[in-house]
Amino acid sequence: MIRMWLGVGVLAAALAVAGCATTKSGSASLESRVQVLESKVQALEGPSMASEAPASFEMREQESSGATAATITKKQIQEALKNAGYYDGKVDGKIGPKTTAAIKQFQKDMGLKADGIAGKNTKEKLLKYLP
Repeated sequence: MIRMWLGVGVLAAALAVAGCATTKSGSASLESRVQVLESKVQALEGPSMASEAPASFEMREQESSGATAATITKKQIQEALKNAGYYDGKVDGKIGPKTTAAIKQFQKDMGLKADGIAGKNTKEKLLKYLP
């Protein structure tokens, strides 16, 4: 009986620590998370596997805003974060606490250094989410 309660206690503690994916603040839509994961897989597989990417992902690559990592604006960073499901604030070009938190989460999910600063690598990853 004690073993059963101990097991239940461990399970409850694990759930409390892990949380529920639907209750995490700032959680992105399922579609956005899938796109992030597809991007990670594509980066790990390298250019040889790029031809096997899903059609929706290839189409997104073809639609380009003309921005590059060197020319992307603060508004475009916010827009890309919003499109990727990481930012739900106003797209005003002001990098405040909400935008910084979105950048950090995006960086973490993309396997980048999560410092909240949109550097070259972060900007390159964000470009995929611009129309």
